[in-house]
Amino acid sequence: MVFAAVAAVGLYFLFKSRLSVTKEEIIDVDTLHKKLEKEIIELKKQKKNHLVQPTVDDFCDQIFKICNEGKNKYTIDLHGLFVAQSLKYLNERIYNLNKEKYTGTLVVITGKGNHSKDNLAKIKPSVKEFLKKNNFQFKEMDGSFSVSLDKSKVTLLK
Repeated sequence: MVFAAVAAVGLYFLFKSRLSVTKEEIIDVDTLHKKLEKEIIELKKQKKNHLVQPTVDDFCDQIFKICNEGKNKYTIDLHGLFVAQSLKYLNERIYNLNKEKYTGTLVVITGKGNHSKDNLAKIKPSVKEFLKKNNFQFKEMDGSFSVSLDKSKVTLLK
């Protein structure tokens, strides 16, 4: 039993290193996503479907960390992520700021969709829908949102 757990952890870390993301790669999101797709296809061929979601999550974690490096907690950059992961990170950030009783502005960088298939934004409209659905006051800009985290209007999302 212990051996199986160690083997699974070992596979996860082996896999993580095979899908490392660099700052230079962030510039070309399409190529990055193709890299992930190729890895997922390989996993499925090897009948390792249980590793697909952890791989996607790890991949997105790396992208998120690189894109948010050097930014303060009042700015969140969702570039290069998939919609589900971008909403997860946004939800977590708002939840954590709310726990701290922060009542200022959160800048949410989504990009314009220039790197999306057919140059159609996916993250930005999803973030806008999320903000509306949760009754946030926000100002929409070209590739970002300025979101008011006024305590009276924010409910715990998690």
